[in-house]
This record gives sequence, structure tokens and C-alpha cells, in this order.
Amino acid sequence: MSTNEKKVIKHRILDKHPIVGIILLTVLALFMIQGFIGGVLGVGIALVLGLPQEPILYISMVVSAFIMLAIHKRWFYPEYEGSFSFDNRFGKWLIVTIAILLALIIPDFIIMTVTGTNFVAPSIKSILVALVAGTTEETIFRGIPASYAMRHFNDRKKLPLVIGITSLLFSLIHATNIFAGASVSATLLQLLTSFGIGTTLCALYFRSGNIILPMLLHFLYDVYALMNADSVTEAGVLDASLTVKDLTANLVILVIEIAITLYLLRGPVLDDLTEIWKKKWNK
Repeated sequence: MSTNEKKVIKHRILDKHPIVGIILLTVLALFMIQGFIGGVLGVGIALVLGLPQEPILYISMVVSAFIMLAIHKRWFYPEYEGSFSFDNRFGKWLIVTIAILLALIIPDFIIMTVTGTNFVAPSIKSILVALVAGTTEETIFRGIPASYAMRHFNDRKKLPLVIGITSLLFSLIHATNIFAGASVSATLLQLLTSFGIGTTLCALYFRSGNIILPMLLHFLYDVYALMNADSVTEAGVLDASLTVKDLTANLVILVIEIAITLYLLRGPVLDDLTEIWKKKWNK
């Protein structure tokens, strides 16, 4: 039975107000992953089984991200094929993902090494923190709202709108770090750089059609960032005062992020991008 012959579920609010829909789906995913499924159930499982709460909470949040992606696919069944795509293009985009990672960390590593930054080996906790961020944040800000947005705005002229909205939401969530001990200056800088990396992650997702790749890039980049013992806590909070080297490194990275985004979304490839998402939405 073709998609057109199957019953398509109506989404009245989302269909009439797609921009509102992007925001609502982001908030819903945030609540379900970090609140209900990943939070409450994770703590409950730890209490019932008598296990340490922190690692169980981390694991449950990672699992909840994939549960939400499955729910998202089912919610838009039979239109949407899902956020994963393991076709013959996957190998190519895996290499591109690693290349982007190196383009982001090598300049930062050079600046930090020259200025005498203390680096530490990743701990189990920092790896879990990075894994949670990579999976949950990519689901909350790209896997669900960005893919939904392509149902309505799969047009080369509207791509900047989709990427801008989802990256802005991703940036704003980092403002909460100030309540975890981050300095005001560091938080403001992180809002800026988070927007930049958000555009890169979204562009990578749109080009590859596979949320696993932005998740992988996000995870590995955060593992590296958490190795900076001078500025970042093991939990991922910028608790030190902003220094000239921090500002320099982050502004350099921001420029690189924007450059990568523009390259990924250059004119000649946009027809291929829109075709990928037409197929993912069975249009």
C-alpha cells in the first residue's frame, strides 16, 4: 500500500502554524527526554533497583532520546521515514563528519596549547555527559523539530529560517548554565558559539539525512571540550572567568562553524538536499 493510500494522521495545530509547531515539538521533546522519560523514570528505576542514580539517569536519557525519535516517526506515519538513513551515502558522510570534527578541534587545540591550557584525559563521567548531550540535544533540537520543519519548509529559500530557528532554540537552552555556576561572560559567549555549532549540526543533518552523524559529531566535540581543565567542569559548565585565550579560541571556532555551514549549504548542492527530504517525507 502506498503512502497516499494509507491513512495520514491530521495535525491541525502543527499544519496550520508550522513555526509554532517547531517550538512546541522542541519543548515537548525537552520535557519528555530530560523530564519524564529520561528523568523521572530513570530516577525511579535507580531507586527500585538500588542502583546509583547519576549513571542510570544518564543512560535513561540517552535511551529516551531514541524512544522519542521512534515516537516522532510513528506520530507522522506513514508520511515520515524517520531520522535515520543508512544507505550508500553513509560512509561518505561519516568521513565528512570526522573532517568537520578535526576542522573544529585542531585550531582550538593549537591556541590552547600555545597559551598553556591544562588538558586532562576524559573521565567516565565526562564521557557520559558528552554522550547525553550529543544524543538528547540532537534529538530535541534537530531530530524532531528540524525534520518536522522540512515537512513544510523544504525549499532552498526557507532553509535559513529553519536552521536559524532551531539553532536559536539550541543556543538559548545554554543560558541555563548560568544557574549551574557559569559566569555571565562565559554564558554569553557560549550562547554565540552554540548558535554557530547549531547551524553546522543542522546543516550536517539536512545534507546526510541521518541524525546519527550530528549526534556523533556533537558527542566527540563535547568529549574534547570537557578535556579543558582550566575552564570547563566535568559536568560541562564554563565556571571560570572568560580570558583572552578563551575569547580568541571561541571566536575562531565560531568563524569556522559558520564557514562549514555555508559550505555544506552552498548553492549547487541544495537541489540534492531538498530531494533527500522529499523522499524522507514521501513527497
